[in-house]
Amino acid sequence: MSVIHRLTPEVAARIAAGEVLERPASALKEFLENALDAGARRITVECLGAGRRSLRVVDDGCGMSPEDCALALERHATSKISELEDLDQLSTFGFRGEALYAAAAVARLSITSAQRAAPSGWKIRAEAGKILDSSPAPAVPGTSVELEDLFFNTPARRKFLKSDAYERGRLAAVVEEAALANPDVALTYKSEGRLVLRFVPEAGAPAEKLRRRAVQVLGETNAGRLLAVAGDRPEMSLSLFVSPLDEMVATRDFQYWFVNRRPVSARILQQALYHAFRDRPSARHPVCVGHLELPGHTFDVNVHPGKREIRFRSDREIFEVVSGLVAGALLKSKPAASLVAPPRGAPPAFLREPSPAYRVEPARTQAVLDLRGPAAEGLSATPGQPRWFTPPFRYLGQIERAYLVFEAAGGLFILDQHAAAERILFEKYLAEIADGRARSQKLMLPMIVELPASAAQKVLSQRERLEQLGFALEPFGKRGLRCLAVPALFHKQADLKDLVHRVIDSLHDPMAAAEAVQRHAVAGIACKAAVKAHDALSGQEALRLVEDLKDCRDGSCCPHGRRTMLALTRDELAHRFQRPGAPPL
Repeated sequence: MSVIHRLTPEVAARIAAGEVLERPASALKEFLENALDAGARRITVECLGAGRRSLRVVDDGCGMSPEDCALALERHATSKISELEDLDQLSTFGFRGEALYAAAAVARLSITSAQRAAPSGWKIRAEAGKILDSSPAPAVPGTSVELEDLFFNTPARRKFLKSDAYERGRLAAVVEEAALANPDVALTYKSEGRLVLRFVPEAGAPAEKLRRRAVQVLGETNAGRLLAVAGDRPEMSLSLFVSPLDEMVATRDFQYWFVNRRPVSARILQQALYHAFRDRPSARHPVCVGHLELPGHTFDVNVHPGKREIRFRSDREIFEVVSGLVAGALLKSKPAASLVAPPRGAPPAFLREPSPAYRVEPARTQAVLDLRGPAAEGLSATPGQPRWFTPPFRYLGQIERAYLVFEAAGGLFILDQHAAAERILFEKYLAEIADGRARSQKLMLPMIVELPASAAQKVLSQRERLEQLGFALEPFGKRGLRCLAVPALFHKQADLKDLVHRVIDSLHDPMAAAEAVQRHAVAGIACKAAVKAHDALSGQEALRLVEDLKDCRDGSCCPHGRRTMLALTRDELAHRFQRPGAPPL
């Protein structure tokens, strides 16, 4: 007997739907693209139950005839292409003819549509891939698509959806991307009956419309001073908006790329952006909204059914043009050097006294500490090597206000003060969380952090985890967060905005385990709170740093993997000076 058999149409339809629809946001993306392809200038999105219960998209586009309403629910039925060669001149978003077919296979779907000149409209209802009924409807120009009970017949896929707060954030992100790509279109998004986002059509020159829409989506704080970057090349037109060097943020989440108004993901574009910003501080990231207009034959968006990934015919050309234009704009934006000389006798800026974030109680005053036994093992340069650290040891001084030098048993060891302080705070904070005693410090004045609505939803979706870390956050207005309390170890309110951005970055991977999210967030907090390079430390503070480091479970590196110390033993010193051996102590 044959072991190969044909799948039933119902099973095949549900499997195929999984390639197109992963979550409510996937369905919303497809419905918005259909509305934009239909020439809509006004689109309204409404959802209940984070899109699980109901997702409705209403547009004022060209509408469909009764015959087209039924045909739209068949697989590979599309108005966008007829021949394979049409892909080379593609000017629409959807072209596979799978979106409505996939939605009808795993949900209850209804479509109501009317053409502008038609005497009446038409309504059709489908469930689990089968059309239930169709009937005349009011002649309201445009199309309304409503999805109910998503994945009701595929419970395994429904279980993979995240919390309502997370799924609402994904829905908001899709609306934000559509708004950034289409500044001429009015967009309204309501969730659970509450208005979340509203974008009115922008007027003016094309570049100015794109800029104003970027400010509407990202907020004045993040996008108010974006640099405009424009360029035209053969078969290529670019319009980019990037943050200046002094306005970067602590998360890479505020970067958007569009090719022919389609939101895309392409590593080459990100590489080109960061190549232009190669002189930036490593912990800072540029805000970017990039629009590219290219002929259809120069790129391939048919890589995945979701049509998010994209391949270019010439990655090198894209890289050189994007990085070159952005680098040129950054160079022009640099302020001129000051002509006013510093006061006579004033130290250079990098030598002026900072206010260290890592401060300790008065340590023991003697310059020699007596460390014995297993505690000293934590100061070994590399696990498994002979122990080089033998008490007593003494503090010798600070190099470039960044490295602390100690003598131990005739050798030397050097601490990176930031990495060491970061490791100490990281383990201390992690221990507080594990014991359920993470201390939280209320702010005298709540800090408002302006974010895109989708980013705010992403943070709020992890509110319970963040409360365990010592944060107290609540929504603020249509976009943004109000921070009421922060971890007690993190006391520099001026850096709070960066800290929230770091938390957003740690939540970037939705599949990350709770422990991984917690670790990344704690590492970010420890990094911001730790003493920095070029902070001046007294001898007492240096000795206290070593004493605290020896109690860490892993004092060899910071939470990000950078080593905390280097060792130069007596034998190594003798070898370097070409002596036959280390002299006896």
